[in-house]
Parts: sequence; structure tokens; C-alpha cells
Amino acid sequence: MSLYVSIDPGTKKCGLLLADLQTGKVIKAGIAPLNKFYDLVSLWNEDYGIIKIIIGNGTNCKYIGNKLKQNNFLNINYVNERGSTLRARFRYWEIWPPNYFIRWLPKEILFPPENLDAIVALILLEDFLNCTFIWPDKVDIKILL
Repeated sequence: MSLYVSIDPGTKKCGLLLADLQTGKVIKAGIAPLNKFYDLVSLWNEDYGIIKIIIGNGTNCKYIGNKLKQNNFLNINYVNERGSTLRARFRYWEIWPPNYFIRWLPKEILFPPENLDAIVALILLEDFLNCTFIWPDKVDIKILL
């Protein structure tokens, strides 16, 4: 398995995503406070064995990168996250299409009902690897706030 973790760093919380490059599927997703993101990454590493970590180059990326390096995660890459939040709104509706009545509305005016941080992490990973991942129905976004 070629397991990647993608992190969308923010001021108070992070979107996290674990995906397998070989199968092209998302395995886990979560949203964690900035001070607890490492706990989730560490747990995923114990359970699955992470090969590479991708971090958005925006807010608090240096803090997250340093915290990971202090704990011997050295295979880290940064990716440009400009416009990723807006793109995540559209990606959300691709993964979970709106119901019958709402689907006729333009996607630009629809706001997803969920936190988009994990979807932004997906966008960052897809940008870095230049591929599209499948989000299986069984994968829920765990919110650890």
C-alpha cells in the first residue's frame, strides 16, 4: 500500500486525509484542532504505515511541518493551496451529489453542509499527485473538535 496523508492547516483546526495511491481510494478523513492533529497522524501511522505527508503551504504550515519533523516524520512535501477552499465546495458536490430538487441549482450558490477541511486536504493531495481519488461511502469525516 502507498499511503499518503494530506493536511490542510488552518488557524484553529486542520483537515486530514489518509489515502492509498495504489487503490485510488480515501481510507480515513478527519478534522482536528491544531493542537491535536499530530495524535491523529500518529494513530494512522501506527495502524497503516504512512509513506508521505502532504501539507498545504498556507496558515500554520511551518508549525505542522516542524511538529512532524520533531517526531521523525521526514518525508514531507508542501503544496500550493491557493483557491483550494473554493474548489473543495465543487468537489464536495461531486462526492455527495445534491438531492433531486437542489441539483438543478447552480453549484456556485450551494454551500455544503459540512466542514470542508478534509475535502480541502483531498484537493491538496489530488493536486500533488495529479490524480483523482474515490471517496467510498463507508468513509465518514471524523470531527475531533
